[in-house]
Amino acid sequence: MWHHPDSALAVMMEFAGSAAADSLDVFEGHYCQVLIAELLYKNDSLQANRMELLQAMNYFDSLCGNTDIAHNISTIAFLDARSHYMYGVGYYENDSAVEACQEYMKALEVMENNFEEKELVGYKAKFMALTYTRLTSLFSKHYLHDQTIYFANLSLPYYDSKSWSLVWIMNEIGSHYDMKDQIDSADYYYLKALETLNDTNSLIYRDISTHRIYLNYKIEKSTEEAIAQMKRLLSESQSLRESNSRCLTIGEIYYHEHQFDSAWIYLNKVYLGNTSTDAKKQAAEWLVEICKAQGREADIMEYADFLVPFANKEENQSAIKSQLTELYNTFRQGVSDRQHQRNVRKNAQWTALAIGVLLILVVVVICFYYKNKRRLTLLVSQKPEEPAKTQDGLLAFMEEPICQAIVRSVQGQNIKRLATPKAFPELVLSDAQLQQLSMAADRHFVPIETLLEQHGLKAKPTLVNLCHLYLLGMDEKQAAILLNRDYSSVKRYEKTLKTAFNTQQNMVAFMRNMVLSP
Repeated sequence: MWHHPDSALAVMMEFAGSAAADSLDVFEGHYCQVLIAELLYKNDSLQANRMELLQAMNYFDSLCGNTDIAHNISTIAFLDARSHYMYGVGYYENDSAVEACQEYMKALEVMENNFEEKELVGYKAKFMALTYTRLTSLFSKHYLHDQTIYFANLSLPYYDSKSWSLVWIMNEIGSHYDMKDQIDSADYYYLKALETLNDTNSLIYRDISTHRIYLNYKIEKSTEEAIAQMKRLLSESQSLRESNSRCLTIGEIYYHEHQFDSAWIYLNKVYLGNTSTDAKKQAAEWLVEICKAQGREADIMEYADFLVPFANKEENQSAIKSQLTELYNTFRQGVSDRQHQRNVRKNAQWTALAIGVLLILVVVVICFYYKNKRRLTLLVSQKPEEPAKTQDGLLAFMEEPICQAIVRSVQGQNIKRLATPKAFPELVLSDAQLQQLSMAADRHFVPIETLLEQHGLKAKPTLVNLCHLYLLGMDEKQAAILLNRDYSSVKRYEKTLKTAFNTQQNMVAFMRNMVLSP
């Protein structure tokens, strides 16, 4: 069906209009309409069975949660979610963003209420990725940055690690962090996207490269270098649309540098060229400002007249943004409420289980005690030796050769938040040094891996190494350089640790206190 959607659609449409379709029961008939809607979408055709799809959606809604039915409830739920998704696609085709958003969110709610996370594999995982991506695109189109980032991040776990869509999503996250001027986060996602992308000759590779060039320009203000890099990308353009996109970036750099003559050349090319409406509008806005700055009154009207229709559109878009934001807030609250309810149920189950286990243990201990008092006394009196957990243990750890070498290496180094490991290559720790540091810590303290696992974290090498550096007294900026990571990445790891350990304390003090506590 999905390998040859055109042929499948032809067969389904012919069947739906035949007498044989009358022999289908109600369930099969509605199922048929969902499949037709999906195939129309797959063939880039407008939704021609919208009324039938609405009836199917209402039918599956009525069955969801009803256990007294012949069909498997998970099958019903998945069809219900798919019908809401496709009905949302129909709204989107008619530029009804708010209604489309409602249907996409309803589809996610149905999935969340009827499936455990472990069940969301295969086609269900693809459906989750597709729905979250639809919401990402919808909010991105309206420049709602936080909402775009939220839904994009939710889609990431459902994509294959080598998926092209994964590259697009990470680029989208980076772009919205970029627009929020959160430089570190933006560059992190741009780099992750490039690492995932194998094809360096693709349009999206050049798009991401453009974003990074402009990002570096904003940080370093190296105009000549940015322009040179952008002109190289311009020369590699493979379509007029791409060429105009690169010209818009070059024109923007010249515009911000008040090199208006040069900016005019590139922005006017965008305005006159075959490009997106958004790009043409942006070029027109900057060209109006250039005309004002250079006293080119005669030229202003052309661009100003072009911008007039957008004024009313902006007012309408503002109302849509408000509605979308309200839907987003309601959706997040719903997710939070449902998660809370699941946690309450899970805690109740665990509490009942714990009480049951505790009662069994009490019975076992009592029986054991009366059976062999001497052996019980011996077991109670025997305690395994523990690693040193005194202040002397910390001092001994700090005197280890590898620890002293690391501490000496960062002394006097002026490491700032935006610093990169490339600026301090001599400080980056090798695998051998990290291994020596780990062995030194294990000689004096309970292994960090054990502490992490006790608090529900996987003992990933980066987390373990970061904890060892906290024991050495390193802050996040120093740790980022030593571990060959960017600062924002280390801050995310720090947040993960603080959440798991349930603390807001400085991590150096916290980790030392943890390994030294009896």
